[in-house]
Amino acid sequence: MARRHDPHRRERIIEAAVEVISESGIAALTHRTAAARADVPLGSTTYHFRSLDELLAAAVHTVAERNVARLRDWAASLPDNADLSTELAGFIVLLAGEHRQTSVLAYELYGSALRRPALRAASTAWDEMLTEVFESQVDTVTARALTAMFNGLLYQALVTPGGPERAGVEQVLRRLLR
Repeated sequence: MARRHDPHRRERIIEAAVEVISESGIAALTHRTAAARADVPLGSTTYHFRSLDELLAAAVHTVAERNVARLRDWAASLPDNADLSTELAGFIVLLAGEHRQTSVLAYELYGSALRRPALRAASTAWDEMLTEVFESQVDTVTARALTAMFNGLLYQALVTPGGPERAGVEQVLRRLLR
């Protein structure tokens, strides 16, 4: 039997894993569900990802890269005289509203590192990437504090019924950034 050339199979499996988690949560992800979603043989998922934690780590990294790309685009679009507190509050509201599903997915994956040590490197990479983006706007220590505050404010915005109040988010950010 001829082997089918499929150079993007690994990426399709990762994308399938992200979709399964996004729709049904981490508990729904198995090698079998990822293979079915990616339309590949089960052996392909176990070939590329020996353990479920390896597949989850790849999904965490993929989602983090996408979210950081969105953050970088946002930071690059800021005018030189932008009020960072105002702009960042608006961005958090956008992530909690229009991009809610992606944000929930990111935090679900991020939080999974609490119980799965194999995912910690991918989750901490998210914080490092956030800090790097914020360092383009503020000093390193403030960037680290802003990363923690950003994560906390966005998480609160996602779990608060009705979503965040932009003015309240901005007030908290302004206190840190003044």
